[in-house]
Amino acid sequence: MLRLDKDVATAVRARLRRIEGQVAGLQRMIDGGRECAEIAQQVAAARAALDRVAIDLITTGLEQCVRMELNGRPQASEALRKLRRAFLMLR
Repeated sequence: MLRLDKDVATAVRARLRRIEGQVAGLQRMIDGGRECAEIAQQVAAARAALDRVAIDLITTGLEQCVRMELNGRPQASEALRKLRRAFLMLR
């Protein structure tokens, strides 16, 4: 089973807090009657930020899988299968 180490978890939490701020900003934009195109642009930015979180998580998992494989741990194949499935969901 793959787990985040403390440093990665801290970085991911910080990024998610920024995204949370972006989403709150979107709500304020809607409440303030901003233009649709402007709001859509910010939605795209928030989505890109979420995609980056997912990619960072998958990359961390892949690094762990490589280490497991090098150490001859049989769980590496199952972990890679799960990461592949997660990666494909990003499309």
